[in-house]
Amino acid sequence: MKLDSAAFIRTAKRLREATGYLELGMAQHVLDCLDGLDDLGPFEAAAGLLRGEALRLQHQYEAAEESLQAAARGFPAPHDRPAWLALSYVYRQSGKMTQAIDTLARARGAQLPLPDANPRIQ
Repeated sequence: MKLDSAAFIRTAKRLREATGYLELGMAQHVLDCLDGLDDLGPFEAAAGLLRGEALRLQHQYEAAEESLQAAARGFPAPHDRPAWLALSYVYRQSGKMTQAIDTLARARGAQLPLPDANPRIQ
């Protein structure tokens, strides 16, 4: 859906607020900020990255993985690298070392197939 200008500004402010909470390590506040947003429009990938990082801080690795994968696919290259890097951290923290290495390579700019197309990543 298309955001009107007021909704666009409101969403941008909420994302900036969530970013501040993330920088302070206040993961639940980040999630609360993001839960109040309805239609994200062009901010979908940015919100997914923030949500994934907050979930990672809360050690909810499976939920963080889903959110970060969607965020990484939502950003155009090379702006997707922070999302791939965060996803690599999630894989590493959950013990999926092969996926962590492959995703780290993608974060560093390697031209690999997307994870769901790579037979080594489940």
